Amino acid sequence: MLNRRLSYVNYAYVNAVGISSIFQIGDSKNILLRSKVFAVQRQVETFYTKEGNFSKYSIFNKALPQPVLDEQISAVFFNKRGKIQVNAVKIHGVSTSSAFHIGSTNDVVCETRTKHIRQLLPLNEKKRNIST
Repeated sequence: MLNRRLSYVNYAYVNAVGISSIFQIGDSKNILLRSKVFAVQRQVETFYTKEGNFSKYSIFNKALPQPVLDEQISAVFFNKRGKIQVNAVKIHGVSTSSAFHIGSTNDVVCETRTKHIRQLLPLNEKKRNIST
């Protein structure tokens, strides 16, 4: 059951929101954020057209652990004023499957999976490339 209240925000400054993220003022029923990232950083710029297949890396295929909900929870809320009031918010960044949310929500699911590969030259090749 969604706990409905009005959300009042006098001032909000958000510098950046990116990669499957949200900045939201107000109620929502469900928030679902997902992101898959495959990044290769190379010392020598080279592009291979057939790389970046998520299925080749186990991090993208494993089931995410889920909490076990094995007990009944009963809750009663009484909101004396029936509103959420925020004077000011300053955010530098919301990124990679994250949310900044002022309001009520029932369900939030966030997921991010990142495979970052750095390919550096062996030390003897670095010296050779620097001298040429």
